[in-house]
Amino acid sequence: MNNPIVNWWRSQQFKLSLKRGDIPRAVQLLQEIQKSGATFSWLEKLFRDKLRLERYSQEYKRQTETLSKQLTEASPQKTNLILMPNEEFIKYIYKVFNLIQHDEYKLQSTGIDERIFDDFESSLVEYLKEEFSKIPEKQLFIKLEDALEDINNLKIGQDPDYRFSLTPHVYFMKYFLENVYCIYLAWFLIYQDALLPSKVNILDIAAGPGTVAYGLALFIQSSSGFFISRKCTYLTTL
Repeated sequence: MNNPIVNWWRSQQFKLSLKRGDIPRAVQLLQEIQKSGATFSWLEKLFRDKLRLERYSQEYKRQTETLSKQLTEASPQKTNLILMPNEEFIKYIYKVFNLIQHDEYKLQSTGIDERIFDDFESSLVEYLKEEFSKIPEKQLFIKLEDALEDINNLKIGQDPDYRFSLTPHVYFMKYFLENVYCIYLAWFLIYQDALLPSKVNILDIAAGPGTVAYGLALFIQSSSGFFISRKCTYLTTL
């Protein structure tokens, strides 16, 4: 029952519990407020979001520990099957990407390998220019506007319909480079932990524009001069 007086009293008790540091009581009161159907105050919303983040963080850590254990157990026993980490290459990546390991689960990156990503970005720009040049200017504006509205569904947690001809192109402009950058670093972390086989077949289902494959290809390209990457054979099925 949504009783204004009772709701006000609960909110006051909630504030008092937080002030005293009585978190269990604050959690209990927050649950009672939610069950009553009352609207959360800004403080109650902040506390709710804090609890969610802590829960997600704990779940993430548990999943990470489980996956790390599984990867360790599944790692090939023969070192000749593994692309062994090169210390100079690892130092190079940490330097150009300005990687900072804040803790076991948080890695910050504020740099980029310009000699690899500049050429990659230029090639993407040339491709988009060529594609857009095939469409009359007035139609291009309308098509881009429709595609932008479609791709923005990602911001509200929904997949784009991709029903517009230029939705993939807008994805290229807004998200592709950033996603390839992140995937590149993911492949690097796999390599750094000696989990990247020297020969592997990759089946990428629902690969879309091949973001994962591009991240891996750029990673192997950037290793030139540090180790013989041509020994690695990668097969990607899109």
